Amino acid sequence: MKIIITPEKHLIAALFSLLLLGISVFLYSFAPESYSNLYCTFLLVVYLISSIITVRYTLINNNYLNFHVLFLLSFFFVNFVYPVFLYPQDPFYFPVFELSFDHQIITKTTALALLGACSYNFGVLLRFRKEKRAVDASNTNFAILQFLLSKWVYFIFIIILIFAGKEMLHGNFGATSKIPPGLLVIFQVSIGVSVILIILSQTNHGSILKFLWKSNKPVLLILFCFILLFIYTGDRGPVLQILLIAIGGISLFIKTIKIKSFIIVILFGMLVFTFISYARSRTVTDDSEKNIAKFIERGFQNIKLGSFFDLGMDLIVNNRNLYSGVEYAKENGFNHGKFMFYYLFSPIPFLPSLMTSTFANSEPFELTSAQIITDEANASYGLGSNMIADLYMAFGVLGVIVFMFYLGYIVTTFQLKALFSNHHYYIIVYLFLLSFSIYLPRTSILDPIRHVVWAIILFFILKKLSKLFLGLSKKSGKPIMTARIV
Repeated sequence: MKIIITPEKHLIAALFSLLLLGISVFLYSFAPESYSNLYCTFLLVVYLISSIITVRYTLINNNYLNFHVLFLLSFFFVNFVYPVFLYPQDPFYFPVFELSFDHQIITKTTALALLGACSYNFGVLLRFRKEKRAVDASNTNFAILQFLLSKWVYFIFIIILIFAGKEMLHGNFGATSKIPPGLLVIFQVSIGVSVILIILSQTNHGSILKFLWKSNKPVLLILFCFILLFIYTGDRGPVLQILLIAIGGISLFIKTIKIKSFIIVILFGMLVFTFISYARSRTVTDDSEKNIAKFIERGFQNIKLGSFFDLGMDLIVNNRNLYSGVEYAKENGFNHGKFMFYYLFSPIPFLPSLMTSTFANSEPFELTSAQIITDEANASYGLGSNMIADLYMAFGVLGVIVFMFYLGYIVTTFQLKALFSNHHYYIIVYLFLLSFSIYLPRTSILDPIRHVVWAIILFFILKKLSKLFLGLSKKSGKPIMTARIV
């Protein structure tokens, strides 16, 4: 598939984005210390202008399913829907907002979110290529890699079923909590890399049907089982990440997803994932209720769609974390990265616990902004976090500006390298980053680190093993499998 960036006025767009960043600094500095719907609406208008410019000048092949579009869409739901649309009509539309927080800082913190978004957009546009580029993505035969990886994926899946198979087959919400977190991440990374290898080995078909027909059937089967089981238990996060890797990879190398298709995919996905959230249940104990028919029945009975924004509930509720996190930082001071400490060591097994217990006398989860926000609210369930709040709690306004700028700059770097360098490590990194694009605004900016690092390590090991197999086959004179390793 030919990949083209049309030469547009990227320099002008970047300068205009810088101007909007300056305006957002001004708007934050002079934001009222009380709620103002008019001010929040103006903040939203600036956000939309900044985001539209970014999307407009960074589209490649008119493909809307990319990190920037998904991230900015999610960011809108997480930080702007509640103050602009819901708060004036019903401040307690979602029960989580009944938990106490300072309503007077809504406008100021919304301006902070805008500041972070404008900084991100400037980082994206500053890094984006300005010249016309055209590349024919060449496919590679990953036969041995896929063979080894499919065996590994089946092995890990069997272990997962040993831990939680019975609970998952009964559709018990929370069943996946019985799976060791590291094991679940290994499986997610393995199936994600498997999907990427399938896509990279078939980049010249240009048809999704041909792609599916020629794909690795054992991997597709395990992917199908994985999606069904995790949806049945109501655990949507891992499913969403794998689907984003698959659809994102297809949109890059198989079939471009244009605006109409993108809107359909997003609306359908929001509806399905909302339905799942209402269909899952922790209270089902009767075996007669533990089947797919009852799962679907519960979904239709419980789902309530009073407005379009009900579809974005899982994102919108994290807006409270922005207010709570900023309020906490104002009362307790900045933690200078203490709450982000865990993520830096997360790729190395057991090291996060060792480091946090040694230097902070705490468990890793106790040092996350999500846990602090939950504890401050005395909530009986996890409230999650908010990326802007997490950065502000660590380094204040400057931290929000700097980290959001580098997020946009770094993601764009991997996006362009993935498309134009034909280097598989860049492709893997970008697609795993893309898999976090929707989730990222409601968590820590460093959350993808473990998945990305483990995916790179797994691919590196597989390449080494593949070369070893090829070497052995040449020595024995009996070819195991024909493959070109690059």
